[in-house]
Amino acid sequence: MKDQDTSNYLGLADRVVIITGAGNGIGRATARLFAKARSSVVLADIDHDAAESAASELRQEGAQAIAVGCDVSQPVSVQRLVEQTISAFGTIDVLHANAAIQINKPAIDVTEEEWDKLQDVNVKGVFLCCKYAIPIMQRQRRGAIIITSSGHAFATYPRSAAYAATKGAELAFMRGLALDYAPDGIRVNCVIPGATDTRLVQGFIRDAADPEATRQKLLAGIPLGRLATPEEIGNAVLFLASGLAAYVTGTSLVVDGGLLAQA
Repeated sequence: MKDQDTSNYLGLADRVVIITGAGNGIGRATARLFAKARSSVVLADIDHDAAESAASELRQEGAQAIAVGCDVSQPVSVQRLVEQTISAFGTIDVLHANAAIQINKPAIDVTEEEWDKLQDVNVKGVFLCCKYAIPIMQRQRRGAIIITSSGHAFATYPRSAAYAATKGAELAFMRGLALDYAPDGIRVNCVIPGATDTRLVQGFIRDAADPEATRQKLLAGIPLGRLATPEEIGNAVLFLASGLAAYVTGTSLVVDGGLLAQA
């Protein structure tokens, strides 16, 4: 996993990184990229087995990586994540708040329970992770937080209103955090993935009345003509965490194949 040139260039060697939703998709791909940059990586996921599988792969390749089972919607679980990170590695330098769920229904068909679950995981989960990680970063006068929002924060699809609401909330929360904690040397940004080849997008397609037509329509609307890979989104997260983005805070980096550039 050691890549001396890359780690020196990015300034991420020996940094401690927490990634939520790290068992699959964007989180898992991003964990691998940080490991290649010689960061110590904490892979957090509600599916502990998936997180452990990913962490084990990284350890076998020489990385410093641990897995932590974590439900980001529960304060005690997030506190435990932070405590286990400090116990293993001593600090927190980067938080990638990536865990999310998606429910695909017309707005008024979403139940109150489903609405609350979306808010609890996608919005409250980000809040809790930041709430308990930021004090660690304040003590060292340094830190980077990257929230995985979505193109749905800007332009959405049918059957996505409830999910889009959470992604817009993440964007607004990011801006406020960036202002609150810039004096502490903590940078806060969002990465804005477009349609990415993950379980969330696959579920959106699968749940449609005509999955194949939905897939073709989705691809036709992307100027680059394909889904993003999780690694391509991970590269944007790596940049925002790195020294290359030392003057970047309070903004969002869109990685969507040109989707939002269209009228």
